[in-house]
Amino acid sequence: MNIPRNANDIVAKHLTGAVPHGALEVIGIHDANVVRALPTEIPKVEVRQEYTDVMLELEDGRLLHLEFQTTREPALYRFLAYDVAIAERYRRKLRTVVLYTGDVQEAPSQLDAGSFQYSVENVYLNRLDGDAALETVKRHLATDEWTEQDRVRLSFAFHMHFTKRERDVAFEEIVDMVRRVPDRDEQNYVAALILGFSARILAPEQKERLREVLKMTELLREFEEEFKEKWMKQGLQQGLQQGKREVAERMFRKGASVADVVELTGLSEEEAKEIRKKVN
Repeated sequence: MNIPRNANDIVAKHLTGAVPHGALEVIGIHDANVVRALPTEIPKVEVRQEYTDVMLELEDGRLLHLEFQTTREPALYRFLAYDVAIAERYRRKLRTVVLYTGDVQEAPSQLDAGSFQYSVENVYLNRLDGDAALETVKRHLATDEWTEQDRVRLSFAFHMHFTKRERDVAFEEIVDMVRRVPDRDEQNYVAALILGFSARILAPEQKERLREVLKMTELLREFEEEFKEKWMKQGLQQGLQQGKREVAERMFRKGASVADVVELTGLSEEEAKEIRKKVN
């Protein structure tokens, strides 16, 4: 079965460079040296596809499967099904980490099904000190000591716990610090992390604020080239338009807003709304 890449795979490719070595330790994921991103589409026997959130290959040969949850997962059967399909496809050992945002404080990490046991690692971002993370990034920006860990701190800070500032104030500080990131490549990395890890969680107005700062021109260019190559090779004039609609459908399934789809695909607002109705 020939499986096309989806828009999230392009973002994931940027994540490979954005979280090298031990950068993910900042949010509690230790010993995860990322080598490359892998496709998130999983072929199934009944010719359907399921999507995980992010899959990365680690230096030790294992696969790091990241799932993002805004609500408590009551059982682990869904993640187990994903991991069985991933293991069957790649024939690799897996490490699955569930990143919880919002107010989730506890969730199951073990599943005992009798003949087999299954486990995941839960990371609760709301337990991390957001005030300390922002102060560290702010200090490093002021002294030109920007690090890969700061990249991760800034990208996840909005989901951390704050006691010294309101969450809305924290978000504005994050946006301001993104403006001050040393160079365009670094800004693109931060954009990739925020888009890849938080797109479904941020409010539409927050995503709009980030777009104003980041523009994400490099990511947009990759989306365009992806579908030019895929469709124009077939000599079809309507190919690029069809490719845009395909991206739009996948973005809506991942929780994107109409505004996001219009900006990233070039479709009209009416076209995007029509596609969203079809997906929903």
